[in-house]
Amino acid sequence: MNETELLLNRVLKLERHVRNMKLLAIVAVIVIAALGLMGQVSAPPRVPMTINQLDELQTLPKGLQVAAPPVQEVVRSHQIILVDDKGKDRASLVADNAGSAFLILSDPSGKTRVNLSVSNEGPSLVFLDASGQARTILGSTTLVGSHVNDNGIAEVASPSSIVLFDSKGKLLFRTP
Repeated sequence: MNETELLLNRVLKLERHVRNMKLLAIVAVIVIAALGLMGQVSAPPRVPMTINQLDELQTLPKGLQVAAPPVQEVVRSHQIILVDDKGKDRASLVADNAGSAFLILSDPSGKTRVNLSVSNEGPSLVFLDASGQARTILGSTTLVGSHVNDNGIAEVASPSSIVLFDSKGKLLFRTP
């Protein structure tokens, strides 16, 4: 190898490293923003009551307090489903027998819009449009196969990729 080829290899390696660092920064910003948004919402817990229980609470002497139900330190389950006021599923946290875990967020009509998963193929964050079509994928994906790069070398989709699709499912952009 001459010096030009060595220099070219070093530049390509550096560019790959910068792309990976950008992806990591984007994922970190999304996670931090999501955690920040989750911290903004704090609704008091709802306790279902009958009308008789509600009447009793209103007639209690002043200064008398009703004890809150005990808080559990750990909840263990295969699936947790959150519903809205109308009973529609809005979010679910699922662990399956294949070793994967999913956090699925749905819109008010019940359609899946975000899917955060960790599977045997690696982690991924998928954003879906109202029709259920994947529009953006961060992380590992099996939806996009290998492609031929500018140098004529076939590359398999990296587990650390960003992939964008149009409304018909056609690939618009991917990196790396």
